[in-house]
Amino acid sequence: MLLLVLLWYMTGNGLHTTSDSLYYLAAARSWGQTGRLLHPDGSLYRYWGPLYPLLLAVGQSTGATRCLHGLGLAGNLWLWALLGRQLLAPSRARVLPWALALSTAMMVPAAFVWSETVFALLLAAYCYALLQWCRSDHRGWLGVATLAAFLIPLQRTAGMALLAGAGLGLLFYPGRLRQWRLLLLHWVASAAGGLAWNYYAERIAGTRPDRGFGTWTKLWGSFSDYGFVLLRWFLPLPAAWRSLGEALFAVALPVGLALLWRGAAKNGRAESETSAGLQLLWITALVYLLGLLLAVNMTRGATGLYDAERYAAVLSGPVLLLALAAWPAAHRRWVKWAQRVVLVAWLGYSAVRVGHNVQALRLRVATDVFASRQQ
Repeated sequence: MLLLVLLWYMTGNGLHTTSDSLYYLAAARSWGQTGRLLHPDGSLYRYWGPLYPLLLAVGQSTGATRCLHGLGLAGNLWLWALLGRQLLAPSRARVLPWALALSTAMMVPAAFVWSETVFALLLAAYCYALLQWCRSDHRGWLGVATLAAFLIPLQRTAGMALLAGAGLGLLFYPGRLRQWRLLLLHWVASAAGGLAWNYYAERIAGTRPDRGFGTWTKLWGSFSDYGFVLLRWFLPLPAAWRSLGEALFAVALPVGLALLWRGAAKNGRAESETSAGLQLLWITALVYLLGLLLAVNMTRGATGLYDAERYAAVLSGPVLLLALAAWPAAHRRWVKWAQRVVLVAWLGYSAVRVGHNVQALRLRVATDVFASRQQ
């Protein structure tokens, strides 16, 4: 409820737009008018996945888009909360929904005509269904997981890296290789949509220039951007600090991932299924980040801190879950109290930050980005 109240207030006067948004809106409008996805200049839509503009075309209104984003945020929180109950100790599982509700990572993209909210919902649905299949062997769950996986790269093409990470993680999940035929079918069906769309975008809608590996300096800068983003989810770091310690924040990315691995390898609940589930989430997050770093270095993705915050937002669910799993167990009373103080301070910081962003992103004048372009 808190999450939806914040969203409804933030978007009460409308949604923000960027250059990406204009392409989404143009494609949604052209689909409604001609049954074709087109760019603002009339050329074939190809730079982003087709699912989000198709969803926008259903309502073609600010109200419908706000509902879509609300569904994405609420569904994302609910599914990760359910996974938290399975993978975390009860006391930690109760913290996860609050951490997600107060997370700036997902709230900020919801203020824009961007695809991140639905992208996050699809990832949450995929991870939840996939882990239910791993635990129960019920093929219905694998069917749900395959459907979600099929849609993920159609929402954001970067979703192919998420599928690669989950696929790699499944190889290490106990007992899954015994069902290699089902796994192979799942992988083929999951990747089919993304591969078909990329073929269409590259070969039919219009070729893109060939891109090679960028510079090591650019790659180092991207490491620093994503390391800073990861730290900023937990520490009160002003954006201006990003330029003050590039080496520090670049090192923070692998160090942060190593600390999160602790949650997957040494968690408070030692059941093999719990540990295997956490490891699958960690591998998925790792491969996705590596995919982003490679894509950015090859100029297939935007660079800079704010784009890094946007692209990493989809990982807020698994990262917060892994962070709570990695939280060290306390046996002495004073340590428990100290940990509670740290936890309250972190949630308090998250509340202040998300509140500040909600207020800052609320438009001062009511704006309907759909109506303004119906000419």
